[in-house]
Amino acid sequence: MDEQFWELLGGKQKPSWYLDPVTARQKRETHLRVIREWTEGMKVERILKTDLFEEAFGEDSLLEWLFPGATLVCGLDAAFSTAKSASRRHQRKIHSFACDVRHLAVQDCSVDVVVSTSTLDHFNGRADFLAALSELARVLRPGGRLVITLDNPWNPLYPLLRWLSVKGAGPYPLGYTPSATRLERDLGAAGLLAEKRSWLIHNPRGISTLLFLGLRKLLWRRAADDMVGLLQTMFEWQNKLPTRKFTACFVALAARKPPQVG
Repeated sequence: MDEQFWELLGGKQKPSWYLDPVTARQKRETHLRVIREWTEGMKVERILKTDLFEEAFGEDSLLEWLFPGATLVCGLDAAFSTAKSASRRHQRKIHSFACDVRHLAVQDCSVDVVVSTSTLDHFNGRADFLAALSELARVLRPGGRLVITLDNPWNPLYPLLRWLSVKGAGPYPLGYTPSATRLERDLGAAGLLAEKRSWLIHNPRGISTLLFLGLRKLLWRRAADDMVGLLQTMFEWQNKLPTRKFTACFVALAARKPPQVG
């Protein structure tokens, strides 16, 4: 990942390409539902999120509302500018810090839940990806849970989007991302037990953004919100189909760190 790129991006007041507000809220509610479902019954006092871009800029922000009873709510970002913006926006209700996810400044076995939303898929190579995954496993307490989402390589639009990002035509770089099956094996190698899998957000990336921008130029705000919401609902129906593996933008997995023996 290019540190200078992320610092410059985080220093902007708001990225011009950010998600449509209706799309951002849908993304937020989808993630909240899945994370809460996968952590149901857990006593969560310490939570760590590995990316603060949503908290700094979007209506898809998660961290402050995930576990209202948590005593320590932390988020990290590779860019100091983004971490600072997230902290300021949420009036310091979350503890934000800048850190390389491959070298977490967090104690061993100190976190109940780690939430990693499309963070590790920005690394160029597999070695960096595995180093970061190992760090996430290290900081989890025995019995703790990792919820991780990554770009879905089975989506037919993904290769094109990654190629555009490599050429500098995308808003941000897309990097290495494994299949869900390989991710399960990687989690196991890191000492975690994969337990849940899901496919999230079925909007055709890029295409839906352009479509929604066009609707907002043609219609007044209320009509545009209604139309975007209707299209969002239609896209999400794809999650009920056997083809959901190919239409989802993200693959999501939950993994548990086994209790210590002895």
